[in-house]
Amino acid sequence: MSDLTANVTWREILKETEAGNVPQCRAICAPLKWHDEIIESLSRLILGSYRLSHPDLIIIGTGDKPPVIGDPAKANYEGSCRWLIENFALMPMESKRRLAVVRCADKLNVQAANSLLKLAEEPPNHGVILFLMEDGRLFLPTLKSRSHYSVLISDERVNPKRMPENSAEWLEWLRTARKNNDSESVTGDLEGWCENALRSGNVALSERIECLKIISSRKNLSVPMLCDVIILTLREEKGNYERILDDIW
Repeated sequence: MSDLTANVTWREILKETEAGNVPQCRAICAPLKWHDEIIESLSRLILGSYRLSHPDLIIIGTGDKPPVIGDPAKANYEGSCRWLIENFALMPMESKRRLAVVRCADKLNVQAANSLLKLAEEPPNHGVILFLMEDGRLFLPTLKSRSHYSVLISDERVNPKRMPENSAEWLEWLRTARKNNDSESVTGDLEGWCENALRSGNVALSERIECLKIISSRKNLSVPMLCDVIILTLREEKGNYERILDDIW
């Protein structure tokens, strides 16, 4: 018995799928070493057979690289997000359904992820879409909220933490963050704020903070720059945060 087969959550997924309880949009967070086996097993159950050349199995992205958004005028259009949307709409050729797999979904940039939002929310009647990833904390909340999300490895517990609420508190947080100059500490603050927002029922705020957490985790910005983006997004430009984050992605 493989490590994956022994996983309780995975066995429940298989049991549900075998019984015909198949969400049209599923997201699975699991170690990379299990991804190929996950694709093969679900393909056999959903499509009736498995082979990489199966005309009703569409896979984009690789184990270490997410798919790009795609431009029909460019050579890398095949295997892109827009290419997937275009081909996924076609009727099945061999099976009753089509299965689309987005690998490395936790590394999608915001433009590529946004291109898949409508597909995730309203897949064609004959389609099942699977997002595969290693780190669910980096999976964009806009896609996570539209998916039947399962974790095959234990999530770390995050303690809720109140976000600064006034100018004095924001200034104190900013001074401390810049003094420590530690991106991991900033990420920890964002995780605590996000958990607090979720427990308070403020889903919109939690999604905004989670996007910032992803940016922080990827360490593309220096701590001072990251702090400025956080202040702009959560305090000063609440109505335009998507524009701000788009520029960074």
